[in-house]
Amino acid sequence: MKHSAITVETPDPQFDLRTGSPYATLVNNQRRFAADVGNYFGVSAEGVIPTSGATGAIEAIRNHIFRLVLQPNPVLLTVSPGYWRARESFHGFGFRIAVVETIQNGFDIDEAALIRRATELQPAVLYLSLPNNPTGAIFDAALLMASIPERTAVILDFTLPGRQLDTRGLVNHLYRQFQGRGKLFFVGSTSKSHSTAEYRIGWAICANAKDAELFRQENRNVVSSVSVEEAAGRLNQESPVKARIEKSFCMLRERAGAAFQLVEPARRVESSYTLIRFSGDAGILRKALAQHRIAVMWGTEFGLPEDFIRLEVSEPESVQALISVLQATLGERQSA
Repeated sequence: MKHSAITVETPDPQFDLRTGSPYATLVNNQRRFAADVGNYFGVSAEGVIPTSGATGAIEAIRNHIFRLVLQPNPVLLTVSPGYWRARESFHGFGFRIAVVETIQNGFDIDEAALIRRATELQPAVLYLSLPNNPTGAIFDAALLMASIPERTAVILDFTLPGRQLDTRGLVNHLYRQFQGRGKLFFVGSTSKSHSTAEYRIGWAICANAKDAELFRQENRNVVSSVSVEEAAGRLNQESPVKARIEKSFCMLRERAGAAFQLVEPARRVESSYTLIRFSGDAGILRKALAQHRIAVMWGTEFGLPEDFIRLEVSEPESVQALISVLQATLGERQSA
C-alpha cells in the first residue's frame, strides 16, 4: 500500500544542532527579509534573494548567467551612458559589452533600437537601470519584455528613486505580467532611496521559481542581521531623499546658463543622478574643483566627452558648492 508524503509545518527550533543558534538566526533573518521584500512589492517571497546591495544582486545574476550560457565571451547589451559599475562588473568577468548610444537621441532610451540590437546580437543578458543612471531617462519596460527574445536574460535595476516614478507599483505590474518567464530579474536596494549604502542590503527578485531555486544553490552568502534589520525598518517608510533631490534640481534649473546646462531627456524623472554639460576649458575647471575639494565624475569616465559631468544630487549643499564654482570659474569667462 502506497503512502502519500505528509508535510508538517514546524516552528523555528528552540535548539538548533545543525549550525548553532547564531547562524540559524542569521539564516532565518534572510528568510524574513525576503518575506518583507515580497510583501512590499506584492511578489512571491520564494523568488526574493537578499544580496549585498544591488551590486551584489547584479554580480550574482552575472555569475548565474555565465554558468548557464557556457560561452567564453558572452555579450551584455546595455545603453550608454548607463550604470558604469554594472558595465565594469560584466566586462571584468569576461563579457563583451554592446551598447545602444543615447546621446544622439537627446539621451532618450529608444525601445525599438534596443529590440533591434537584441534581435541581431542575441546577447546573453540585457541590463538596464530604471530610471537610467545617470540621465533619469525612463522607458517602457513591458514593451521591451514582450519583444526581447526569451533566450536573453534581462536585469532591470530599480535601485534609484524617481520622484515621479511609482517603482513599487511598476515592479508589481511587471512581475505579474511576466511571472514565470525564465532569466528575468528585478534588482534593487534601499541604498539610494533611504541612504543605507553602508549597510549593503539589496535583493534580486526572480520572476521564475526555478531560477530562484538555482540561485539559492549557487549563492550561499547571506547579508548581516544588522543590515537586514536596518533595511527592513526603512522599507515601508517614505523615501527621505526625494525632497532633497527636488531641491537640487530646482537649483540646477534656476542657475543653468552660461556656465552649464542641465541634461534633460524628453522622457525622464528626477532621480539620484543627473548629467550637466559645462561650457569652457575642462582643465581650468578641474583645477578649480580640486582647489575647492569638490569631487565629480567626468564624462570620460563613463563613455561621454569631457564636457559632461555626472552628479549625485541627494545632497543639495554639495550641488550648491559645485554650481558656485562653475559660475565663478566658467560663467564670467563665457559672458566676457
